[in-house]
Amino acid sequence: MRRKFPFYAIMVTNPRNDTLPHSVRNYRNIPHYDIQTLSRSPELEFIASTIESLLCRLGFSGEEEAFIDRDAAKLLELFFDQYHFKNLSTDGVDPGLQKNYALLLEVIAEDLSDIPIEDLVRVLAFLYRSIQRRTKGGDEYLRFINEHTGD
Repeated sequence: MRRKFPFYAIMVTNPRNDTLPHSVRNYRNIPHYDIQTLSRSPELEFIASTIESLLCRLGFSGEEEAFIDRDAAKLLELFFDQYHFKNLSTDGVDPGLQKNYALLLEVIAEDLSDIPIEDLVRVLAFLYRSIQRRTKGGDEYLRFINEHTGD
């Protein structure tokens, strides 16, 4: 049976904290969908579009603090930490990143709560790889998706 996203599991602490340290994880090796699979599935495309729209809002919100590709990748890494690597602790995470992570979880809870966790992880892993491929250290990925998703 496939697990659904537990929208109530926002920012809880793992008392054992027995997972790998954040710096040891290889996020690029997380299972992901390929572009052909994603483009053939309206449900998977909807997941990607929903998350990309949030990333665009964060990137182009006009707030003083810039949200660039590196921040988008860190946001997805937090999701992977919790839902792929099963590390529920957010100790030591920047407060701004925690705020954006809470927004990500809120969007998922509101718009994607019926999607199995495995699908969310695989689509977000696809987006993570896209960020890595497109960025040059600035907001190149965010500008690219803003041009194509047009939030």
